[in-house]
Formats: sequence, C-alpha cells, structure tokens
Amino acid sequence: MRYESLGVDTCSSLPVWHSGPVSIWELLGGFILIAIGGTIGGALGFGGGIVIVPFLILINPDFVPVPIVLMTPVFTGLVAFRERRWVDLSVLKWISVGFVPALAVGSFTLIATSTEILGVLISLLLLAVIGMQIARPQLKHTTSTLVFGGALGGFMANTVGIPTVGLALAMSNFEGPTFRSTLNTCTTLLTMISIVVLASTNQINRTDLITATVLILGSTVGFFLSGPARHVVDRRGISQLVYAVAALGAASLLIRSVT
Repeated sequence: MRYESLGVDTCSSLPVWHSGPVSIWELLGGFILIAIGGTIGGALGFGGGIVIVPFLILINPDFVPVPIVLMTPVFTGLVAFRERRWVDLSVLKWISVGFVPALAVGSFTLIATSTEILGVLISLLLLAVIGMQIARPQLKHTTSTLVFGGALGGFMANTVGIPTVGLALAMSNFEGPTFRSTLNTCTTLLTMISIVVLASTNQINRTDLITATVLILGSTVGFFLSGPARHVVDRRGISQLVYAVAALGAASLLIRSVT
C-alpha cells in the first residue's frame, strides 16, 4: 500500500491508502484463497475471513481491506438469499448502533496507520477474536451484546475487511440456517455502508476494483461449493480446524510485521 496525502481538490487533507500493483500470480493466489474461504464461510456461516485474510496479506497487503470489503456484500448477499427463509432482522437495529460509529473509527485508523503497524493490529485482532471463539463465552442475547458485536464488526470492517467476526459473536446463540441467514444479511447491509465510507474518503481506486473483481469470482466459486457442504459439515468440529489454521496465519503475519 502507498501512504499518500490528498490533493487540494478533495474534501480534506487526510492521508489515503492507495493500492499498488498486484501481479497475476498474486491475483491467482487470492482467487484460490477466496474460493477456499467462500466454501468455509458458506458452509459454516462464518470463518472464511479469519482464515484467509492473514494469508492474503502475506501474499500482498493490498488485498486488505478495500478489495475484501468490495467483495464481501456480493458473497454474503448470495448466502443471505439462499438462506432467506430463516432470517431474523430483529437484531439489525442494535447491531447498527454499534457498527456505524465504530466504522468511522476503523476508517480513521486505516488512513492514519502505516502498513507495518496495521499488520500488527490485524494479527492481534484476529488472535484475540480466535481466542474468544475458542473459549466460546456464553453471551446472552441482549442489547449490549448486539451493540458490542456491531462495534467490533464496524471497527474490523475497514481495518481487517471482515465485519462478520464481531457480528458472529453477537449472534453466537443462533444456530444453523438462522445463524447463516441473519449474519450474512446483516453483513451485506452494513458492508454497503462501509463501502460508502471508503468511497467518500477516496480510499477506492482502479487497482482495488480489478482485485475485487477477481476476489468476487473466487468467492462465487466458493459459494457454489459450499452448497452441498453445508448439509454435511460438523460446525463444531470443523470450527476447531478453522481456528487452528487462522491462528497460524495470524501468528505468521504478526511475526512478519514486527521483524
């Protein structure tokens, strides 16, 4: 990523993240990783992002967050539509209360942070979230839980590119189709807000759009692969493997960012 200052013709003098060139081999690697992540996310309802994001950054930091954010509503929208019969939108109001202000904080963090520090921040956030998922705290379905999950999702949306992690914690008591449907519907709607924020602060460029297009194709492949998988997958058993791989990726990213 290139850290630049906006010109006088823009709305402010805030710095801007601009993506550098992404090679064809890096795009191919991103396509494969996103297809894998899409299969995991479509089958379990979550988890694809925390697995692939560290490895995407290791390939090229410019995959995160903008291309991932641009790709997300397409993939989550497909999952939400497939599972639409079980959606519970009663949680959306309170999740939004936490999501929107935290999104602004995440956007400021993105434009005010160097690549190395952002890598450390992303890896620590992912390790913390993985730890919480493994501990499986029994979060009650309360207003404060939803606001907290929304805030975590909002902050991670424009820094890590995966708002689903925080939202999944807030909906941890949902099961099966209701979990997948509600999580992905909320993610789709809220990520559209994230894209508007990125666009309004001049964080999206042509390279991001090209990269996002490749990621969208990969996520679509993953979506179709996840269809049959969601009927046979053991969510709890597979989750442990997902967390182990995600932790390995986050730890690798942390080591590279601090050395």
